[in-house]
Amino acid sequence: MMRQPHLSDDRLIDVCLDRAPAALERQHLETCDVCEGRRASLARLLADVSEVARDEADAVFTPERLSKQHARILQRVDREARPGRIISFPAGHRRGHTLLGARPGMRWIAGAAAAGLVIGLLAGRFAHVLPAGVARPASQAGGSVAPATLRAVSMTMSEEEFLGRLEVAIEGTSGSALRPLDDLTPLVWEVSAR
Repeated sequence: MMRQPHLSDDRLIDVCLDRAPAALERQHLETCDVCEGRRASLARLLADVSEVARDEADAVFTPERLSKQHARILQRVDREARPGRIISFPAGHRRGHTLLGARPGMRWIAGAAAAGLVIGLLAGRFAHVLPAGVARPASQAGGSVAPATLRAVSMTMSEEEFLGRLEVAIEGTSGSALRPLDDLTPLVWEVSAR
């Protein structure tokens, strides 16, 4: 016959707090005097703690204090709980909506929007047609600005100096990303030796 291990304190507390033990745990508690004694001791301790907490709460929350708090809550409910008001909406009488019956402010806004639209359309239509007597901007006047020319700049640098600068660039802080590419690239003297 195999011996079961003793129940943990956490599991015994769960059993004391009316959480039903499993069948094996119940059987173990019936046969093991050690676990049953620990369970009874924990049950007494929990009952004592509960009684002390209840006594302390009763000492702090006296019946007079609870009745005063209850009265304050009821006063606040009476004061805040006003009866609801019914708001009537003017749904029974509708004004006839005609163009002349609109509000004057709305007519002014609509007129300003229409005038802005007409001015914008006319300006867009006639913006490209300039009369001959109107001076054109310098960018449209032909030949008043000299055309841009490109000059070739000669920079003499020996191959040795170029390779030295390249090495300095590779050795710099950002050169670590280029290191694998540098390892793959053959050196000049390796290529010329072949």
